[in-house]
Amino acid sequence: MLYALAFIGFGWAYQNNENVRLTANRIAYVAQADFQQLKSRVTGQKTTTTAKTKAQQQTTGDDDSVSGRWKKTTATVYVSYKNQTLQQAALDAIAKWNATGCFKFKQTSNKKNADIVMTTMDKDNDAAGLTQMSVDSLTGYFVHSTVYLNTAYLLNPSYGYTMERIVNTAEHELGHAIGLQHTNDISVMQPAGSLYTIQQRDIDAVNELYSSQANSSSSASSSIKTSTQNVAAN
Repeated sequence: MLYALAFIGFGWAYQNNENVRLTANRIAYVAQADFQQLKSRVTGQKTTTTAKTKAQQQTTGDDDSVSGRWKKTTATVYVSYKNQTLQQAALDAIAKWNATGCFKFKQTSNKKNADIVMTTMDKDNDAAGLTQMSVDSLTGYFVHSTVYLNTAYLLNPSYGYTMERIVNTAEHELGHAIGLQHTNDISVMQPAGSLYTIQQRDIDAVNELYSSQANSSSSASSSIKTSTQNVAAN
């Protein structure tokens, strides 16, 4: 009986208290990531930390992206690059976004509790960078984001990426992590995201995004949707 009452009480709090819901989603996300890593060690199969049951998530690509944003104009970020060039590019990109005043990235040494994790991938997939965002469909707020910088392009001399272009790529991916979408204007969010640094229109876009209400679902139940955005290698 006590368990039933506790379950009912938690269900009510989850539906009616935003802080409870965000905390529960974060705990579930981290627990699932740990389970996937353990499964990978036991079975030898590669898994992704964003994998969830079909009932819980919808995975989409650039043409059908999930929109969202953080609850506030701040997010913690864990930077995980062994390569000095990518490490410095990530730090420079964070500093440039912070200098705009429209959003604040706070570095953390706690990877599990970080809102955003910046790491690498090494894939021949025509993407110099890629960002995965998980959003709570009930609130429209992000739960977690992973930013990938692709060493297959950024660190390959044949593609001619200068340090400036690598930093621009990191700025672009952090723009996705904030909640910005691609645009064909002169912007850090151009699909070929290494061409421009942060522009005033990007700052205005962030201010507009965070001054409006989050894009929440009309569904009575919460689910986590995961979207992938990338920047083309060029």
